[in-house]
Amino acid sequence: MIIVRTVFQGSYGKGGELAAAQAAAAKEIVAAMGGDHRWTVMSDLSGPFDTVAMEVEVASLAEWEGLRARLFASPGFREATASSLGVARALTVSGRTEYWTVEGQG
Repeated sequence: MIIVRTVFQGSYGKGGELAAAQAAAAKEIVAAMGGDHRWTVMSDLSGPFDTVAMEVEVASLAEWEGLRARLFASPGFREATASSLGVARALTVSGRTEYWTVEGQG
């Protein structure tokens, strides 16, 4: 299993708003992916202030690449996420994507 983590560095004092916007976007993104992927939106308790991370679990990098290609090609996805991602963009200073292999779970 692969965890795709997208980390957003929010504008100072805007972490809560950014987390809410990302949670709304995550619901839309996962629904567009078929709705059966586990996802999480988290905010920082340590480290750089106003950091928000969104994670989604997929079976493999190949699955992620296919899902991502379909998402970005879908007019419905672009329309559905334009407002929520627009808000997130206005609250975000920078970001990055990380890919993690799950080696064990409890």
